[in-house]
Amino acid sequence: MRGCFQLVVFALASAQWLAGRTAAAPINDSAELFGSTNIPRLRIEIPPAGMEVLSQYEFRNRNSVARTNVLATVREGERVYTNVAIHLKGAMGSFRPVDDKPALTLNFDKYAEGQRFHGLQKLHLNNSVQDATYVSEQICREMFLAAGVPTPRAAHAVVELNGRRLGLFVLVEGWNKQFLKRHFKNVQGNLWDGGFAQDITADLETNSGESPNDRRPLDALIAAMQEPDLTNRQARLEQVLDLDRFHTFLAMEIMLAHWDGYAQNRNNYRVFHDLDTRRLVFLPHGLDQMFGVWRTRPESSITPQLRGLVAKAVLHTPEGRHTHFLRMSQLLTNVFKVAVLTNRVQELAALVRPTLPNRSEALRHDRAVQALIDRIIRREQSVREQLAGLATPVQFGATGFIPLTRWDSKRDAGNPSFNRASVPFDTLQITANGGQTYGSWRMLVLLEPGAYRFEGRVRTQDLEFNSEVMRGGVCLRVSGERAAPMRSAVQEWTTLSYDFETKGLEDVELVCEMRASSGWAWFDAGSMKLVRKSSGKPSLQARPPPSER
Repeated sequence: MRGCFQLVVFALASAQWLAGRTAAAPINDSAELFGSTNIPRLRIEIPPAGMEVLSQYEFRNRNSVARTNVLATVREGERVYTNVAIHLKGAMGSFRPVDDKPALTLNFDKYAEGQRFHGLQKLHLNNSVQDATYVSEQICREMFLAAGVPTPRAAHAVVELNGRRLGLFVLVEGWNKQFLKRHFKNVQGNLWDGGFAQDITADLETNSGESPNDRRPLDALIAAMQEPDLTNRQARLEQVLDLDRFHTFLAMEIMLAHWDGYAQNRNNYRVFHDLDTRRLVFLPHGLDQMFGVWRTRPESSITPQLRGLVAKAVLHTPEGRHTHFLRMSQLLTNVFKVAVLTNRVQELAALVRPTLPNRSEALRHDRAVQALIDRIIRREQSVREQLAGLATPVQFGATGFIPLTRWDSKRDAGNPSFNRASVPFDTLQITANGGQTYGSWRMLVLLEPGAYRFEGRVRTQDLEFNSEVMRGGVCLRVSGERAAPMRSAVQEWTTLSYDFETKGLEDVELVCEMRASSGWAWFDAGSMKLVRKSSGKPSLQARPPPSER
């Protein structure tokens, strides 16, 4: 009842507040907006009832809470835009409440037909809380566009909300038919939103389309990628997926180390059904953590462990894998031009730096920009070296297993310390030094399709777990798989194992992990081995038919 009362109050307040106002005349100059060196300054005014509605929204996994639009007035210099629909946006890492620095979606013609902001019906204001440079989105979107992948454009804006300066935002073109018309002749097909960490097997929402409840094109793609015969799979995929564009999309995601994209995390993507070709087209999103930042490094593998089912299905075919690396090589030469990119970063950084509020923010921005330039240089060099020396799959020989010796340490959270000792035998040690401490030893292996067992001896001493530690203990697992059982105490040397399957030729990162707030863990490096249990090509997990959902 309280929520209904608030909505009624808001409707009445909005009607009074907007009385006598008219929509601003349209300006069709979106190309100028995205090519300009002038950063627009937006003053957003939302009445108290609308602010109350927005203050109640909070992000939850899988976007389970509807994002409610409220009405606003937007001022840009002397221009006034009225009846603008606005709601909060953002997901796990980027969502901020309305009294902080909220990311926003603005729709200028939802309630004011014909109203445009520099030619745009819809735009997003990203708060860039995960990118202190404010330029990663724009650089990477320009790269995807140069590669021929339809991508919303990006620029910048300085934003004020009800008199409170929010600061610099990344302004991004909205997902709608207006965007689609710049890239496709027929825009009547569905544009599906991948949502938060969901694959196409989920019940995806639609951003636009004449038949939002018709998911037959997605189901046809699911059926094609489950084809066990790899030659037939290639042919079936070509019938329902714009395979040429997908290869470009996939190669760009991996080449730019987009760890939070579709291929590696089933996140930050859209899928459009092009009715003229009757094929699906994948589109990129969320390009603010790129070139080896956060969960990856600039030197991360160009054959990472894939979570996106379509990416797996395409790359598990011999023709798909060959085309993938050929396309990446072409894009490295034609799109990933280091001098051009680093100059562009510096150009954009010089544009946005004067908008930052103080010297501290400016210095933080300068450091982030230099780090981005460094990552771009290192990533290009790493991709070039990896393409030149693509690895061959592990050969197990007559024994059916291989010893594992090439381990690297990784700080996953907190401040773990590491030591590799050879006395009395080769051990991999991790020490928890307080707080939430997650550490691991890792090794990458290229495996053919089949079933495997990762095993080795482990021992712990005095492990303790405070309230910050989730699923504390030690385990063996593969990267990306969080279901491995954790052992909270292993007082004597004990053999642990982890079984897994690969469905195609893929790199797998083996992980010896400890999570604790204090204590020690040792992994016997000499006992670590990978056993091949069987070979084969297991089928992808099927999505239940509509009648069983």
